Amino acid sequence: MNREREKGKPYYQERDITIINGDCLLVLRGIEDKSVDLVVTSPPYNCGIKYKDWNDEMEWEDYYNWCRKWLKEVYRVLKDDGRFCLNHYFSLGSGKGRASPLMDLNYIATREIGFKHHSVAIWQDITLAKETAWGSWLSASSPYINSPYEGILFLYKSVWKKQKQGVSTIHKNEFVKLTRGIWELRTETKQLTPAGFHMDLPVKCIQLLSYEDDLVLDPFMGGGTSLVACKQLNRRGIGIEISEEYCKVVKQRLSQEVLL
Repeated sequence: MNREREKGKPYYQERDITIINGDCLLVLRGIEDKSVDLVVTSPPYNCGIKYKDWNDEMEWEDYYNWCRKWLKEVYRVLKDDGRFCLNHYFSLGSGKGRASPLMDLNYIATREIGFKHHSVAIWQDITLAKETAWGSWLSASSPYINSPYEGILFLYKSVWKKQKQGVSTIHKNEFVKLTRGIWELRTETKQLTPAGFHMDLPVKCIQLLSYEDDLVLDPFMGGGTSLVACKQLNRRGIGIEISEEYCKVVKQRLSQEVLL
C-alpha cells in the first residue's frame, strides 16, 4: 500500500460526496469525533470471496479481532444520536466451520464497544436460497441446514431519538413496510464487485434513519452503492475502499447513475 492510501487521501470528491482509497482502520482515524450521523455498511463476510486486496479467509478469531478495531472507530466517529446499519449473514458455513457473524458482531458491539442495540431487519439472499446442499439425504445422520438470510443490525451510540429536527424523505407506505422488520430487497445484477448488494439496501436505511444533508459513512464502500444512494437522496457521503480498482468504478458510477 502506498503512502497516499495509508494516509487516506481523498481519491475523488464532488460536492458532498467523497471517496477515500485506503485501509479503513487507518482512514477512520482521520475522521473527526462525533461527526457522522449514519453508518451503512457491509464488511467482508470472511467466506472465501476472491478479492484482489483482501484476505476473505481469516480464522474467525482473527476476523472478529479485526472487526473490534473498526467497530471502535465507527463508535468514535458517530454522533451521540448516530445510527449504525451493519449488514451480515445470520449463519455462515465455510472451511473453517459454521459461524453466526451477525449475532457475534452484535455481542462485540454492544458488550465490548459500547453500542446500544435497537433491532434487526431480515432479508433473503436469493442466490443462497437456490443452493441444494442436503448433507445426509433423508437422514438424521448429518443434514445440512441452509440459512439464506442476511440481517441488517440497527445499533446506535447513546440515544436513538434524533436530537435535532430535519427533513425526512421517506414515503408513508415505505415507512410502514420497513418498520415491520422484514425487508424485500431486489437482487443485484450489475456485479460491479464480487459481493455487491442492490441499491435497495442503502436507500431504505438512509431514508428510514437519516435526514437530508446528514453525513453518511460507508467504511467498506465496494462498488459504491451507498454513495450513489447518498447522492440521489441529498445526503452527504463518505466512502472508504481499500481497492483502487473499485474506487475507479465508483467514480465512474457516480457520474453515470440515473437519479431516483
